[in-house]
Amino acid sequence: MELLKKLVEAPAFSGGEENVRKVIESELKRVVDEVRTDKIGNLITRKGSGKPRIMLVAHMDEIGFMVKHIDEKGFIRFEPVGGWDEKILPGTKVRVYGSRGPVTGVIGFKPVHLQRKEEEKKHVKLEELYIDVGADDRKGVEKLGVSIGDFIGIYGSFDKLTEKRITGYGFDNRLGCRVLIEVMRKIRPKGTVYGVFSVQEEIGLIGVRGSAFGIDPDAVLGIDTTIAGGTPDLKPEDVTVQLGKGPALVIKDELSIINPKIRRWLISAAKRARVPLQYEVLKGGATDSSITPTIREGIPSGAIAIPTRYIHTPVELADWGDVQNTIKLLLEALRNPQVS
Repeated sequence: MELLKKLVEAPAFSGGEENVRKVIESELKRVVDEVRTDKIGNLITRKGSGKPRIMLVAHMDEIGFMVKHIDEKGFIRFEPVGGWDEKILPGTKVRVYGSRGPVTGVIGFKPVHLQRKEEEKKHVKLEELYIDVGADDRKGVEKLGVSIGDFIGIYGSFDKLTEKRITGYGFDNRLGCRVLIEVMRKIRPKGTVYGVFSVQEEIGLIGVRGSAFGIDPDAVLGIDTTIAGGTPDLKPEDVTVQLGKGPALVIKDELSIINPKIRRWLISAAKRARVPLQYEVLKGGATDSSITPTIREGIPSGAIAIPTRYIHTPVELADWGDVQNTIKLLLEALRNPQVS
């Protein structure tokens, strides 16, 4: 878990993934045959040669915010980078990553004591929120090294709750990165395996498009997180995936349906590895492998997802056993690739 903690504590927002990229590169540069960063910032690693050519992809970026405006009194207005639920933001601690290093701030909102009854029931809108870094005016904020366009992240942490349950900010998709690092360390491939750590997934599946085009693999497997149910507010028929019951095979998401060959291959591998496998039909959401069927003449693609509660909040929660079983499943699948 120490490496996962290291990944979580390295801020890397869409368009600014260099901190996590450095951690991953340092872990893999001595154990893979090739490691390089492409023009847009994807970290591409490779092991083996020849056919089949299989690409595994996990995105490095996390959701966050960006400084939009600093007013005369020193309050910061901000824009989301990725999908946020605005209701959870008031009262949250943040870090603003300015030119002089991280600056701690808080997301402010009118105190409950002063809210009128209609305000208490009103849905909080992002444009009503602001960040207070303790400065008295705009010049005070600028002296801290903060300017328009700087990234903002939640003041989160990594914590172990029980023997297997863990929580942290940015598990989407540091968990996927942690899995892919381990797979690239251990795999002895038949053919070529590319481990791609992509950029800008959270704002439109941006980074994977160029890497998939350039590699031109025979198959793509995405490694990401997905919504886990089992909480009092979610019905079993709405969210079937549970913590601690193994990785989820994503059958359908907002943009794609898993390729039949990939589906059969992964189900077969799960049986051989004796890994419990869950099945997911998503109403919304997508990940990098959702877009790769549209690259070139179409690349057979599918995704394995790690069940995670409270996705896109500061307190994402996962089961370490699911992480280990995801690694086990992928290693078994890559020992016997069935993509032709």
